[in-house]
Amino acid sequence: MTASEAVRPQRRVGTFTLGAVLVAAGCGMLVSLLWPRLEIGWLLKASPLILVALGVETLFSARGGGRVKYDWLGMILCFLLVGAAMVFYTAAWAYENGEFFNAGNCSRYADETSFRMDYEFFNGFDSHTLRLNRSDVLEGRIDTYGGWLEVEISDEDGETVLDGSPLNGDQSLEIPRTGWYTILVHGRRTSGEFAFTRVPAEETPPAETEGAA
Repeated sequence: MTASEAVRPQRRVGTFTLGAVLVAAGCGMLVSLLWPRLEIGWLLKASPLILVALGVETLFSARGGGRVKYDWLGMILCFLLVGAAMVFYTAAWAYENGEFFNAGNCSRYADETSFRMDYEFFNGFDSHTLRLNRSDVLEGRIDTYGGWLEVEISDEDGETVLDGSPLNGDQSLEIPRTGWYTILVHGRRTSGEFAFTRVPAEETPPAETEGAA
């Protein structure tokens, strides 16, 4: 062993991965500030790369003759990196499948008779619940200019009465029974507008009494 090899400095396992994560996170923050409308959800989706980088760093350190130090500080660092990867993965899953709402230049109106939105950008979920009577008609209009919009309407028992992926154009749904109905919309980087309006059932006109002859 030469003198230069004897004094070769060691670094703790995980320090390279930590540095790479810090650089990536800083670049992502900068991009989000410079281009606020840019979709940066891919940063969350790339979170498993933290584990990949940590694994590659560990393999190369073992192959390189022990130039990486394994001590309790290094183990804590690895634990923090693995924990961060799991947190970011959970956030990415929620971003795609959870109750997430991200909209740009959006107007929304919801009351006891209607649910409307128009948006230049909509990514995520939104919902509104209406009280509808049997034989009411829920009239809908969906105009999608980019991306896609999925709509699901379910009753208070969770039974789906309308499901479309994607839906576009005019929609009409006759209500089978009185109750609370939830309109759930799921946008995927979409632009457009939609409107759902309750049309009350027509009242049957009273029967006319025939006059006596």
